Amino acid sequence: MIATFILLLMASLISTGTSHKILILSPITTPSHTNVLTPLVITLANRGHQVTYWNGLKPSLTLNSTPNLRMLYSPNLQRINSDHQIGFNDRKSPFRLLMDIPKRMLTYCTAVFQDPVFHHLMKSTERYDLLIIEGVFNECSLILAEILDTPFIYFNCMSPPPWLLYAVGSPLSLEQFPHPGFSYTDEMNLWQRTLNSVVGVMVVYFHRWYVMSIVDHLAAEMFGKGNLTSVVETQDRYLSLLMTNIHFSINYQLPTSPAVVQVGGLYCVPPKALPDELESFVNGSGDAGFILVSFGSILKGAEMSDGIRRLLLSTFARLKQRVVMKWENESKIGCDEIIPPNVKLLPWLPQQDLLGHPKIKLFINHGGLNSKQEAVYHGVPFIALPVFADQPINAQKARDDGYAILLDWDNLSEDILYDSIQQMLVDPRFALRMKHVSTLMHDQMDKPLDRAVYWIEYVIRHEGASHLRSSSRKLSLYQRGFLDVLLVVLVFTFLMAYLLFRLCRCFASCGTSSTSAAKKDD
Repeated sequence: MIATFILLLMASLISTGTSHKILILSPITTPSHTNVLTPLVITLANRGHQVTYWNGLKPSLTLNSTPNLRMLYSPNLQRINSDHQIGFNDRKSPFRLLMDIPKRMLTYCTAVFQDPVFHHLMKSTERYDLLIIEGVFNECSLILAEILDTPFIYFNCMSPPPWLLYAVGSPLSLEQFPHPGFSYTDEMNLWQRTLNSVVGVMVVYFHRWYVMSIVDHLAAEMFGKGNLTSVVETQDRYLSLLMTNIHFSINYQLPTSPAVVQVGGLYCVPPKALPDELESFVNGSGDAGFILVSFGSILKGAEMSDGIRRLLLSTFARLKQRVVMKWENESKIGCDEIIPPNVKLLPWLPQQDLLGHPKIKLFINHGGLNSKQEAVYHGVPFIALPVFADQPINAQKARDDGYAILLDWDNLSEDILYDSIQQMLVDPRFALRMKHVSTLMHDQMDKPLDRAVYWIEYVIRHEGASHLRSSSRKLSLYQRGFLDVLLVVLVFTFLMAYLLFRLCRCFASCGTSSTSAAKKDD
């Protein structure tokens, strides 16, 4: 018995390896992004690493009770991250959302730079072996990479935007990888490839030259430190790796450099038992089963228009199935409205536990990447009503792969929604395709969480792993796209053609002169 314990202890020590200090920064975040990061944070701490985690939301009891983990909390950031001011109507103005990025960056970075936690980290003498920075709207945290003189990893909870691929020196592959703002597939015609490429390049430089400069100007204004290098230079110097929450089984294929690691679905886990009241409700659905409805953590169900809300409730009232729907504020339902007896509204849902329940039949969602991954992991077909960001392309890919129906908010009616639900419940092809794709997602050599931990420790072991970074990151986009090479080839071809043309004219002229001279001699 003692020998067995010693062997287990030795195995644990070997697997854990040397303890390192890791600082994880996600001051600007969302509940769904936090859900993705949390298992990684806990796993790193459980492996014996000393982890400091600054998250912009109030930490859960699980995080607070994890050994080797120090949580940093910012009440002001909690208020900002609880409402990012994005609603259902923003689906009508994707360009405005893009143009709002600088304003959002200014708001977010001002809050981060004013936060006591940020000042504590700036002035701290504590040193870390690695920083992990959430890759959306956290560019202001790059200043800490320079101050602490520490390599960092971007952890991106969405499909990687072009500017992150560009930063790490990975191919953008705009000829086959559709921009998240479009609903293109990976087989684009000439016009689509042109628009996809032009917008992708514009977004890279828009972010690099305009958005990132906002961080520099704000930092200089608030800290008065003229010796701080630009965040672009800091990113180029200290960025080691990009971890992205995608997997080729459910996302469009993206050829990448070794510095890009796909860890899609690392937070997906088998279901746990539901709370008694909720279990009683879904279990009472009988053979008809139940339908789950949720539009994510940023979009609030309670903020949808009165017309859409009534449409959803009236559609659900026609169903044999029971419906569990995420709804944050039941008081926003009108006094004259009646919630159907087969519908249960809850402000928070144990989504994975519901998706893994044996009586689940269908999932209605917004096409968010996390919801899509959870649906595929648990093998539940879904109906998608995308709103913004990468949601349209996520839904497009799911529809193309045959396990989802894609609907449009602007053309939605009770009959369209009801018929789509019936089609998905009756047609077995959706379930069969979902089973196939779910098998692909599960069939991996290692678990995504283990893969993420391995590469984090790899970067630490090799002191930033600079050998992973492609030298192409030092090239401009026109150089990566061979535009300069093509220009040289075209100029050379033109010169050679011109010289050949001149020689031909010269020979022709000489031949004509000789003929004329011969005739005169005769």
